[in-house]
Amino acid sequence: MFENIDELIEVNLKLLYTSKSQFMMRINFKDEFGFNLKNSKRFAEILDHKGLVVLEKEQGFRCDLTDFGRQIYEDGGWAKYSETVESLEEFKSIVNIDFEVQKIEQSFLKKIIIASIIVLVLCFFITLLTVEIFKTT
Repeated sequence: MFENIDELIEVNLKLLYTSKSQFMMRINFKDEFGFNLKNSKRFAEILDHKGLVVLEKEQGFRCDLTDFGRQIYEDGGWAKYSETVESLEEFKSIVNIDFEVQKIEQSFLKKIIIASIIVLVLCFFITLLTVEIFKTT
């Protein structure tokens, strides 16, 4: 629906933050060119879902900037926040892969230990059989 959602969030987060009381009516949301945003209701719901605004429950017109939204703007804006989240996702992916490798290594080590125990037991029984064979001769 919104191809440039990140840019729209950036623009409107700045508008919300710089407004006197840090709220605005959803019909005043702007696109990247400064024109009123079409389908402002859906955009307001997206902002609400992301935790950036609290959307008025009764009519859904008023959008109040949340502490989270305020913090994101003060820390460099939505674009910087998105970059950080993407970096974290990549890091989590690397950590998950590393964890999977460790699990495979541990599984392989357990298999080697079990195989070693089986070989040790077999060697013990072969030794006993050999001793019995030499006793009878």
